[in-house]
Amino acid sequence: MDTKIKTIQKSLRIRKVDVQEISNGIRVKLSDPGLQPLNVDIYTLRTNPDHLRAKIKGAEDSSEVSDSDLKKIRIKLQNDLLGVASVGTFTSLGRRGGSHYYYAHVTMSKKSADLVLIQKGAQHALEQLKGIDSGRFRKGLDSLGLPRSSKVRLALTRIFRESDDIEEMLTVVVQEAGVIAKTSDWRLLKQIKEESDVSYLNIIIELLWKAVAKERLIKTLEDIHN
Repeated sequence: MDTKIKTIQKSLRIRKVDVQEISNGIRVKLSDPGLQPLNVDIYTLRTNPDHLRAKIKGAEDSSEVSDSDLKKIRIKLQNDLLGVASVGTFTSLGRRGGSHYYYAHVTMSKKSADLVLIQKGAQHALEQLKGIDSGRFRKGLDSLGLPRSSKVRLALTRIFRESDDIEEMLTVVVQEAGVIAKTSDWRLLKQIKEESDVSYLNIIIELLWKAVAKERLIKTLEDIHN
């Protein structure tokens, strides 16, 4: 599989998006509320592997996908790939057989290497946490002054307990970031990121902060589009 497609696939799987491998690329299964279930294929062009394209195939013998739905699909994909790739506007190429087809260009971000760095950070964090028991981990949280009921403390505890591999750790980080980003606790996370001197917590705090910052940016973009 092309390395660009692998990077996109990893990013989507971390966010628990349903992805399947297909020839030359991946198939993203969308089933969000307010959208009819659709597949989006992201693949490299056989004649030019440096270029990526996203394709939507409408249901057979159905009406065209509305412009508003195409916009929602693009925003959904763009949010899930923020920092990894950008998705252009979907354009109709008409009907073939019984289905309508829509295409968009996909461009890898110059910062897509950040995902590799994040994965390396997660690997380092896993190695550090292997030698830490739950009692020592709790003491580290206490030393940061985190209240027992704070969402930041609950998030760090869940990451510690449920991370057996890199993908699992990053999945939990993204899920917890989604919770924190919706509350004022993101300010507490920012504070402890700047002040923490607990070496075995610093990496996961940094990973969580980056994910929270991304979630808040996604919310801002959604508010702008809505």
